[in-house]
Parts: sequence; structure tokens; C-alpha cells
Amino acid sequence: MEEDADLKLLERRKLEEMRRRLKAAAPAQKQEKTDRQVVEGVLYDRGDEVLDAAYSFYPNETERLVKELAAMIRDGRLTERVAGGELLSIFRQLGLRFRLKTSIKVMDQGKLVDLGEKLARKSEE
Repeated sequence: MEEDADLKLLERRKLEEMRRRLKAAAPAQKQEKTDRQVVEGVLYDRGDEVLDAAYSFYPNETERLVKELAAMIRDGRLTERVAGGELLSIFRQLGLRFRLKTSIKVMDQGKLVDLGEKLARKSEE
């Protein structure tokens, strides 16, 4: 009988400890996304690259735009996904001009190589 009571007491203590751990972990899981995370969630087709480049050139202005876009997404006014080209166009319309690193890749002997590299090899031949 005493063993059963001891086991039940031990089991109860472990259950209470597990509940406390679960309550402590629950708020961490329910953290609301930042404005940037919300906006990054709707970007596609190099949208993340455009956003990173915008932050590196115009951090304050980009933060204001991201805040507005996130508010539009949360309110349901912006429901479609945003392509990188569209985001770049928005920045340009606001007068924020910057360059993205671009490259053209072509298939050469079954591998993708940079166009400049391929042309350099052809000129050597």
C-alpha cells in the first residue's frame, strides 16, 4: 500500500513538473511574427533578395515600407503573393533605386555556367 501511495505521489509530482514546463514553453511558441517575417512570407521569385538589398541601401525607408506592407497583409488588403520584380518596382516608384546582383547562366556541356565565362572560353579557342 505504501508503495502505491509513493508511486502516485511521484507520478503526480512529475505530471506537475511537465505541466509547468509546458506552460513555460507555450508563450515562446505563440510569439507573433515580426513585420519583416510577415512580408517575407508572401514574397517569391527573388523577393527575399530584393528585400535584403533594399535593407542594405535604405534601411530606414525599407523598414517603413515593410511596416506598411505587413499592416496591409494583416488587415487582408494584400492577399496575393508579391514577386521580387514587383517589390523592386515599388521601391523604384518611391524613388529608392538600387542594383541587384544578376547573372545569366547558360548550359555548357551539361553544366550551368556564367555567360561571361562561356564567352571567355570561346574567345580563347
